[in-house]
Amino acid sequence: MITLPIPSLDGLLTERLRFRKLVAADVEWWMDYINHAEAIRFMPFTVGSRADCEEMIQRALDRYTEDGSGLNAVLLRASGTPIGMCGLLTQTVDGEAELEIGYHFLPAHWGHGYAAEAAIACKHFAEERALVRSVISLIDEGNLRSQAVAKRNGMLPGRITVHRGVPAIVFRVELSLRA
Repeated sequence: MITLPIPSLDGLLTERLRFRKLVAADVEWWMDYINHAEAIRFMPFTVGSRADCEEMIQRALDRYTEDGSGLNAVLLRASGTPIGMCGLLTQTVDGEAELEIGYHFLPAHWGHGYAAEAAIACKHFAEERALVRSVISLIDEGNLRSQAVAKRNGMLPGRITVHRGVPAIVFRVELSLRA
């Protein structure tokens, strides 16, 4: 069972990163992601599609209203430069309510540990607020980069499911229950 609504991640800080809610204008910098074929390889988007970019951001905005979940912009604390998106997403997986840690980072910022740092912060956020007993990440079998992030977040691969018509490995980590 998930405790709803999910509290806002807006203002969450890590050593190098700051989370903030997305706004419609974020489409401008997020097009760098949509324009990169390798970045969207495992997503149902068309390279260069502004409509897909706008839809992705709008989905996050809709989630904020629906249940508090959603992707957030992730910015470098030192400069305020947006480098990706990460957040807690409510999902239905095989008929069960789950809380997913989702993450997508601009290719220019891959390989610096930012995705793992952000994902770990989301895990701790969910744990500290006792939102769920475990969190998941749904990852394509071929997406080795995202699998590596999940593993750095203490997640283990489990069953393969079909999510939104696409096979995905359910990575999961159990959270400590707070008294």
